[in-house]
Amino acid sequence: MKTLGVSVIALTALCLPFLPLKAFAEAAPQKGGTLSIGVVSDPVTLDPAFFASYFELYEQYLIYEPVLTMTPDLKVVAGIASYKQLDDLTYTFDIKPGVTFQDGTAYDAAAAKFNLDRMLDPKNGSPRRSDLGPVDSVEVTGPLSFTVKFKQPYAQFPLVMTNRAGLFVSPTALQKLGPDFAAKGVGAGPYKVDSWTKNGQMVLSAFDNSYQGKPALDKIVIRPLPDETLRTASLKSGDVQLTDTVPPQSVASTKADGKIDIADLAGLGFNAFSLNVTRAPFNDKKVRQALMYSVDKEVMNKVAFFNTGAPSYGPIPPPVSWAFDKDFKPYQRDVAKAKQLLADAGHADGVAFSITVVASPLQLRIAQIIQAQAQEAGFKVSVKQVDATSLITVLQKKDYDICYSPWSGRPDPDGNMFNWFTKDGPNNFAGYTSDEVDGLLRKARSSGSQTDRATMYQQAQKTISDDAPMLFLHFDSTLQGFSKKLHWTPYPDTAFRLGDAWLEH
Repeated sequence: MKTLGVSVIALTALCLPFLPLKAFAEAAPQKGGTLSIGVVSDPVTLDPAFFASYFELYEQYLIYEPVLTMTPDLKVVAGIASYKQLDDLTYTFDIKPGVTFQDGTAYDAAAAKFNLDRMLDPKNGSPRRSDLGPVDSVEVTGPLSFTVKFKQPYAQFPLVMTNRAGLFVSPTALQKLGPDFAAKGVGAGPYKVDSWTKNGQMVLSAFDNSYQGKPALDKIVIRPLPDETLRTASLKSGDVQLTDTVPPQSVASTKADGKIDIADLAGLGFNAFSLNVTRAPFNDKKVRQALMYSVDKEVMNKVAFFNTGAPSYGPIPPPVSWAFDKDFKPYQRDVAKAKQLLADAGHADGVAFSITVVASPLQLRIAQIIQAQAQEAGFKVSVKQVDATSLITVLQKKDYDICYSPWSGRPDPDGNMFNWFTKDGPNNFAGYTSDEVDGLLRKARSSGSQTDRATMYQQAQKTISDDAPMLFLHFDSTLQGFSKKLHWTPYPDTAFRLGDAWLEH
């Protein structure tokens, strides 16, 4: 088994394609122990059909096991099932024999169909319906075999099945627990839920019958520690052995601690703000563009992110090298142009708006930089802070002017664009509509040519940029802090996959 041992080689150059981390310390895993993890926030739900918050990322691969698996270098390999693509429209899956859910019930083709049908049923309102694309039918073809047929080609379907749409729940547990399932979560992952005290801690224990074998760790305790100073101090003191993120300003001092290391990988997601285009003032394109010209992303990278990661000008991240355009850098800061656009929109004396962010020092710092720079251009800016678990509700209800909209990212541009910028996309919090963008993203989904898809995604990105429904700021590095006693494998999407993790005692 390959794991990360005493330290991690930092991969900080986001201008390069993502490279897999290679273990350079091989050791026999030690059994037992409890891993304590500090994270920014609790999840909203433990039902993967309704995962919509960034913060469900931490638990999703602990409680659930995807149908297919993504490697650290973004390749799709067999997981609980293997697959074959018979033609442009047809995929067959064969589930490994003997796999069970954590309640002891069979993980079989009937369970797979139950889950996919549930996600696809429009009455359920699952965000996974969009993830799954133009599915025509799901057919059980044997006790452990099922076939998914599409109405039109959907090239990224195998990648989709490595993520939230490929996380299946126990049908028996779902029906037994009813609404309580959202707080219980029963899947086939390496760890099962023992207890969850919201705003307190979630306790997971090893699932003895995990299809990959019982994990080395006995338990995992996940604690929401929204205060970044406390979270980092808890890592240094050994109170937790893993954190979801080290604040950028603390990276150098944390690295100097001989007991701590940082997984510093080129991330797949983006740090951005949705602009509410359904109401004033950002229902006016000129006002949106004025805000874009107000913000200096290079300054943001230096002052807020301490030169970790890289400025972002759109949704396509550098690790997706076949579609990323390094020369795409619209809206270089131009205060005079911003003022002129506001005047052209009838706001020569300025216009007011509020920035909604999560209550954290980093987010407040980002908001204050936007505030200061936008006010130079004539905006009148206030800042609102909300707790992390409320963020998704604020976005979904469009109860904001501009609002922090983080995204962990996907290894295909479709995963960073379709749900955000199509008219009925579940992450289209801005309320943005564009026939051109909608058409490009739907056409790119059905194309089998990577070259053609790259062209369509780059054109869509340019149109989105011109329409300005989102203020893209930054491609974050993963910056996950961990004890050198922890052996694990970080991933560029920042999700924790800890089935093979272990602690030195």
